[in-house]
This record gives sequence, structure tokens and C-alpha cells, in this order.
Amino acid sequence: MTVVAHKRHNVVPFDFRRQSKFTRDHVRALQIVHETFARQLSTVLATTLRSAASCTFSRIEQYSYDEYVRSLPNPSYIVILSLNPLPGAAILQFPLPITFAAIDRLLGGTGEAASPKRPLTEIESNLMRSVVDRALRELEYAYETLVRVETEVVAQEFNPQFAQITSPSDMVLVVSIDTRIGDKQGPATICIPFTTMQPVLEALASQSLFQDHRAADPEQWQRQLERALAGVPVELHVRFDSVALTSQEIIDLQVGDVVPLNHPVDKPLTVSVDGVPCYRAVSGRRGKRLACLIVATEQESGE
Repeated sequence: MTVVAHKRHNVVPFDFRRQSKFTRDHVRALQIVHETFARQLSTVLATTLRSAASCTFSRIEQYSYDEYVRSLPNPSYIVILSLNPLPGAAILQFPLPITFAAIDRLLGGTGEAASPKRPLTEIESNLMRSVVDRALRELEYAYETLVRVETEVVAQEFNPQFAQITSPSDMVLVVSIDTRIGDKQGPATICIPFTTMQPVLEALASQSLFQDHRAADPEQWQRQLERALAGVPVELHVRFDSVALTSQEIIDLQVGDVVPLNHPVDKPLTVSVDGVPCYRAVSGRRGKRLACLIVATEQESGE
């Protein structure tokens, strides 16, 4: 008799009554953003606390807000923040071992002291706020690839039940970041409701449709790109040949002095587009305006 051993698989319950709000493309784009934030957060913690610190993106998952709140330990260090101009609010949460290790380092300690299970005092909250403010600047930087946001701390909470940023049944995106300060480690999380990210997700959907259209008909996409580029303003300059002066000659310049250009009268001027020489032209007038007449391209001039 042969016994076949079956591997255990992680079974995740699925509620068919609750449709997933975030598509795979949405999750992938947001994952890239928060991977950038995790790397920047490592730098913030290491430089601010002057200690070995690391932050690594772990995973990104979808929950109802009630499921997220019930998953957090009580107490926790919870920062409720706004992401202007996006609607609603979001949450940045740190576990207490990481929070007290950071505070201990800010107070000159080693960060290895035991972490008490209690809310932060007002002084401790203010100390941790300095770390959060620097972290939020890096969050703004990470989000620039999707949308330009201005973060602002709305409140600090310690009981997850008091951090009500959306209704319990609303879908949220939960980003987990494995955080380590010295010997202390724990998962920090970012919680963003679907209603807050909806404007960004709609823009991502439009970009995805455009990319699919480009892949299906590259010639039409090229024509659209050429039409779009035709309307982009660029700077055009008509220049004489440059003049070489010594430093002393420049210092001695006074009002009324004449600087000879040394540009031959019969030599065309250089026409540059965004600093790149492209054409040769002669100067003149058109009505009451100064103008130039293109007489050759830069390749034809052979210079």
C-alpha cells in the first residue's frame, strides 16, 4: 500500500459577495510605489536614529477595513494622515517594539530596552512625530510616479478601534513593510481605502487602455504621438558667434563700452532649438518685427 503525502497549501477564504476593487495592474503599480517608500524609509530611520535599520517591502493585500483594524495589535502607534488632494484619509502604523526602539534611540539609548505595552506619552508622541514627518516626505516622493500628494498628520491614535477613517465594510489596500531597528523588528503597515485611491486608479486604467491600444496598433500610436509632440513648445534662439574676453576685460566693462562681435556680415547666424544648433539664417525684418530667413540646415552648412 502506497501512502501519498499531500502538501499543505495556504487557504485564503474568498467572499463572493464582496468584489475585489483593485485589479492586478493597480496592485502592481502600488507595489512599485511602496517598494520605493520602503527603501527611503530605511534611510530615514538609519540617519535619524543613527542605528542599523532596515525596511523591506513584504506584501500588499486587500481587506475590508474591519478586518484590517482587527488584525492590528492593541495598543499600536497609528498615524492618521491626509493625502491632499486625494479624498479621505490613510493610516501609517508602527508596532510598539519598533516605536519604543526609535524613541529610545532618540533619547540617547541603545534601543534594546524592553518595550512596554502602553500608549505613548505626549513627550514620546512628539519625539516619534519628528520621525514620522521625515517618513511622510519620502512617501510624497514615492507617490510622485502616480500622483503628486501633500501629506499631513491629522491625528495620532493608539487604539485601532478609535482610528475610523472609513466604514468597516469598505475595501482597503494594506501594505506590509518588515521593519527592523537594531534587534527589534515588526511589520509596519500602510492602509489606504479604495475611495481615497479611486481617482488614481481611474488614471491608471486610462493609461492601461492607452498602452493596450499602442500594442495593438503601433502605427496609429506613433501618429498620435507625433501629433502630440507637434504641439509641445520649444525654445528657439538666433545667435551671433560668441566673443572671447578675458576676466579683466569683463571687470573693466562700463556703461557705454562697445564690445565688437567679430561676426562677419556675410556669415549666417546660428539657429538653435533647445540649445541644439539646427539651422543657419540671415537676419532681417518683417514689417515692424525683427526676423530671420532660414538659408540652410546645420548639416548642409558643413560646420
